[in-house]
Amino acid sequence: MLLAALAFTLMVSCVKMARVELSAFDIVWWRGLVSVPLCALAVRSGQWRIHRLDWFTARSVFGFAAMACYFGAAGGLPVANLTLITRLQPIVIALIAPLMLGAVEAADRRTWGLSLLGVVGCGVLVAPEIESGNTAGYLALGAVVTSAVSHTALRALGASERPQTVVFWFQLAVSLAAFAWIVVRDGALPVVPSMDLIPWLLGVGLFAALGQSLLTRAYQLDRAAPVAAASHASPLFALVIDWLAFSHLPTLSTIFGGTIVLIAALALVLRPPPPPPDAVIATTR
Repeated sequence: MLLAALAFTLMVSCVKMARVELSAFDIVWWRGLVSVPLCALAVRSGQWRIHRLDWFTARSVFGFAAMACYFGAAGGLPVANLTLITRLQPIVIALIAPLMLGAVEAADRRTWGLSLLGVVGCGVLVAPEIESGNTAGYLALGAVVTSAVSHTALRALGASERPQTVVFWFQLAVSLAAFAWIVVRDGALPVVPSMDLIPWLLGVGLFAALGQSLLTRAYQLDRAAPVAAASHASPLFALVIDWLAFSHLPTLSTIFGGTIVLIAALALVLRPPPPPPDAVIATTR
């Protein structure tokens, strides 16, 4: 999950560059042209079937919504702020995972307490965006809720599906959904990007495929709440990228809120809660 967090942070940095000319849905579509073939190469012969279409449908629908909100927010927020706001996701997962998957996914008191501490830090980050009327802040919150549902469905798929198979069909599904959305919205095919954007779109597709593979594997190995908590480390990557790539220095609210979030994140990552005795951890077949 830590490696997935780094890959997705690099991906959103590429998205931020591409959003200068393209809409969020255009980026999802062009991303798919890169990531889908890469993901197909990882699927072994005879392993193309998805067994649980119900959970996969939930993963795809909410994952597409999360991606659209996330890419939309990337156009109006620094990478660090966007990444820090989306750290609300583990607390949402801790709330919905027991409802969707059963009591075995329930987080312990320590996970709840540290996640709530992370929420306080995220509140400090979201407040300036809401006060300024920046819709990117609302899109980021929408990405939190929809991605939480999508990640919980991904956890459910871990018991019966191979990671590479899930990643391939998910990438294909969201790419086709973005294509259909663009055609209905514009009455035309997706806009062909300028040559200057090609390297950034290639980066989006490459890091997306890598991040999705790592993410899917992570949810096969442990319960949804502690795995999601490990992704709290991504703001540190984002702060460094903001500074090096965009010459954007964090504000006081970013430093204060981000510090709270990172304290909670590192506490969860360094000493994750043990699984309950009756938990059955899914492994790759």
